[in-house]
Amino acid sequence: MTDTPVCWDCHTHVFGPWSRFPLPDAPAYRPDEASFDALRAAHRTCGITHGVLIQAACYSADHTALFDALAAGNGRYRAIALIDPDIDEAKLADMHARGVRGIRLGLMPHLPASQGASRHRDLLARIRPYGWHALLHAPIDKAVEALAALNDPGVPLVVDHMGRPAADAHRSAPVDTLVDHLSRPEVWIKVSGADRVSAGRRPFDDALPLMQRLLRAAPERAIWGSDWPHVNITSERPDMGELRSLLALACGGTASEEAVLHLNPARLYT
Repeated sequence: MTDTPVCWDCHTHVFGPWSRFPLPDAPAYRPDEASFDALRAAHRTCGITHGVLIQAACYSADHTALFDALAAGNGRYRAIALIDPDIDEAKLADMHARGVRGIRLGLMPHLPASQGASRHRDLLARIRPYGWHALLHAPIDKAVEALAALNDPGVPLVVDHMGRPAADAHRSAPVDTLVDHLSRPEVWIKVSGADRVSAGRRPFDDALPLMQRLLRAAPERAIWGSDWPHVNITSERPDMGELRSLLALACGGTASEEAVLHLNPARLYT
């Protein structure tokens, strides 16, 4: 009997169960409950063996649900945290021991704690000793501005959700600039959020040209994520298997898919 091939989903969230991990008062948004058990069931169905949990803005600095999921994941899951520059060093070390391997830098206007370049540099200085990376969550114009401002970050920078341009803007000036930044050895791209950049019709294949262009720009620094459970979307809710199939089309070959789903994330999330 052969082992199950290693396969990473590098963008997921967990919410609840509310009885154990309630939202704070006045959260940034109110998602439906989506437990770690439900995520693992979805992953088993799609042949996904490893995952990355992104701390959700609605939980703010309370990482309790995230840490519980990491403990239950038996070493197969890593996490991205939300931190402040003045976080206690002992807390950072504890996060690392639990499986945190990066932070999210927020520039989305609809979410709290949008940050500027000065704050970003302070955050990067805190995580550099741990070998973590920074996940840049921003609309395309803000993403390329931040990449230009962080021209010597000292840590890998991962552009979240392809920079969130519209799918039909894959040949636009901002995407051209993003592709230029992807020539930098510290800049990575997460080929996730096809449903978010799409015009909104399943199977979201209008995102293929954008996915293909970004994969060609940095094949050794591209990762993929399902974005389960797909909160705050206006399109039809995608199916995880459907999104994996879309990635396979974008990759166009076994070697490319192996890099995106296994080799690249294995390097980033050690």
